Amino acid sequence: MASTEELTKQLEETLRRANTILFKRGRSILVGMEISSLQFNALLSIWEFGPLTMGELGKHLFVACSTATDLADRMERAQLVERVRDKNDRRMVRLRLLDKGHEIVDAVIAERQNFLSDVFENYSEEEYQKLLQSLELLEQRMNL
Repeated sequence: MASTEELTKQLEETLRRANTILFKRGRSILVGMEISSLQFNALLSIWEFGPLTMGELGKHLFVACSTATDLADRMERAQLVERVRDKNDRRMVRLRLLDKGHEIVDAVIAERQNFLSDVFENYSEEEYQKLLQSLELLEQRMNL
């Protein structure tokens, strides 16, 4: 029987490889859109967490605030996002997704879901439910 350390290593490797496959599959539709991976990650962060300040965006992307600002400038020129003053504190500026930004994120997520649907086509209902429950439990425990 494998040790906990060996099982943990196998699980991390498997999750990483599966994530890479899903990541590449979703990003494949970005090729003709002239959008960088960092720009997409920014759009995804704003989509998931709502309007973000430059500092918040930088933290989500693990980049300096100045890099987040440069990124925001490019995305604003491409009409993916807009800068909006915070209603409660006019000094705060947040990035909000525009329709074009939403469309890109929605297209990538749809591609990922279509891919997963194809992968799960031969799963039984029981296998699918077990996998889903295991992943939900993993997510819950990781968020503690």
